[in-house]
Amino acid sequence: MRWQTVALLLFVSAPGAGCLARPKTILSVPARSLRAASLDEVLAAYEAYANGGETLSASGDLEVRDLRAGRARKLGVRLVASRGGKLYLKGSVAVVTALEVVADGERFWFQVPSKKTVWTGLAGAGHRAEGDDAPYYALRPSDVTSALLPEPLAPGRNDALLFEADRDAFSLALAPQGARAPVRRRVWLERESLRPVRVRRYDDRGELVSEVQLGAWQGDTPRRIQIDRPGEGYEALLELDKAERNVPVPAQAFVPRTPAGYKVEEVGTE
Repeated sequence: MRWQTVALLLFVSAPGAGCLARPKTILSVPARSLRAASLDEVLAAYEAYANGGETLSASGDLEVRDLRAGRARKLGVRLVASRGGKLYLKGSVAVVTALEVVADGERFWFQVPSKKTVWTGLAGAGHRAEGDDAPYYALRPSDVTSALLPEPLAPGRNDALLFEADRDAFSLALAPQGARAPVRRRVWLERESLRPVRVRRYDDRGELVSEVQLGAWQGDTPRRIQIDRPGEGYEALLELDKAERNVPVPAQAFVPRTPAGYKVEEVGTE
């Protein structure tokens, strides 16, 4: 007992022993009240955004990255899009046209002047071309139109719609086949503003097909739009200098114009 008492006194009087008893100071995080919203309110906010755009006219920069090949290409772009998968996009490098893309909702035409070639296929089809400029060949027009003018969730009577909230966002997940079915679409909305910030699409097995991230909002339009297809290893980033929704767009903008002497190649579907 005597030696135990001596050992205890030595421990208490040892240099720094007092520090063990003092609480550690950490950075304080002030409490903040979180916006409350119901599933119906969040759904209404997303549907209002999705249904609120029929057309979009914009210009800015487009960067396409081929992650597997370790290549990227940046272009200046001008585009017009219309609901129903319609798109006209012209990409240039130093005022020289690098590509033109036309989609009419059923098919697309991907024209590359330097190759004197037009790739065409059904909406949603994609392809990969080899070469120094290959990254932007992987871009799918349907990805661009669905990112710029997304479809509403529009859940049906028998669809499962799940609601979740965290500190920063609300999310909605749609499983069209009902209970015990794979999620097909999921959206996130910023908690305070109820603006969409992320949209995901899944295949019929529940595997992620594509993700769109929306940011840098000005008014009712995001100016930074990133499209990812992780299964294919490509990303597309649109940074818009100008954007205007619901402007008149002539139907002729979505009619392909193949120059004489260009080779036309058909590409496969997904």
